[in-house]
Amino acid sequence: MESTNSSTTRDEDDPTLSTLPLLTQDTRQVLALLRYNKLHLANPSLLDHVQWVPSARRFVLVMKEKVKNKYQVAKLECVGELNPDKFWLHPCGGWVGPKGPANNWAKPTLFEKTRARGSLRRPQHPDLHPFWDAYVSNLDAVLTLATSTAKDAGIDHSILEKNEIRIRHSVFMHKQNTKNDLGEDFSTKAMPCKSEGAKKALAEIIEKGIFQFNPLPATDIDRSPIPPKEYESSLSGATVLATISLSCDRFQKGWQFYADVQALTVLCEPSSIIEEESTSETMSSKFNVTEVARKKARTIE
Repeated sequence: MESTNSSTTRDEDDPTLSTLPLLTQDTRQVLALLRYNKLHLANPSLLDHVQWVPSARRFVLVMKEKVKNKYQVAKLECVGELNPDKFWLHPCGGWVGPKGPANNWAKPTLFEKTRARGSLRRPQHPDLHPFWDAYVSNLDAVLTLATSTAKDAGIDHSILEKNEIRIRHSVFMHKQNTKNDLGEDFSTKAMPCKSEGAKKALAEIIEKGIFQFNPLPATDIDRSPIPPKEYESSLSGATVLATISLSCDRFQKGWQFYADVQALTVLCEPSSIIEEESTSETMSSKFNVTEVARKKARTIE
């Protein structure tokens, strides 16, 4: 019997493959288990398990099967690479002011309401991208399922853009009384800000005490929480297992869809980290060889 990875053909002479890391056993196990997850975005029967229901002023994608007579949010899973050219999953969301970088937004966005954003694209690793076309096809079908309830309105804002999946994460949440178990690096006071405007707005938020920092639920390849100051270096360009929830609004100009991050788990680190580690190992190897040679020379003397 062929292995589950036998469908991927490798050309040993392809120079691009030499720069790709070997997948860990843990990552291969994650990929294997995805095939049995009914909420895997590539599941051919995904639409048999989910539906859109109204919730407050919007619609939310939920599982058809209720638990204790209540709908459960459908947490879809997919594997994708976080596009470094569209990476705005910074702790502060890249916020510089209520009217944007050019101070020309028609609708101002307060810092406490801002969202960090990113884009998932087809992974480069040959063992990680076979699902991508199914992701795009199924996601398109899920969005169409929502719009079919009101055919007079089209899609004004999609989460699909040029074969990529747009994701977002709320930078802040209402202040909780629960203890922060992640440590000081994940606290509101330690929240990194990229602009002076964000730093000033953060000080005001802390003083009012209504909102608190909402850390991105992201873990590295060792399954340890990624500190906010390392979001960009650890996630931009990384291939991740993304867990997302979908919601949408219907406006007069059309439907607007959103994919909110529930979890990001690094399966393959960004190439920049891999290259740094490779260089470090090479230098370490050279140093060790040099030390051995020196010791031998001293012995001969």
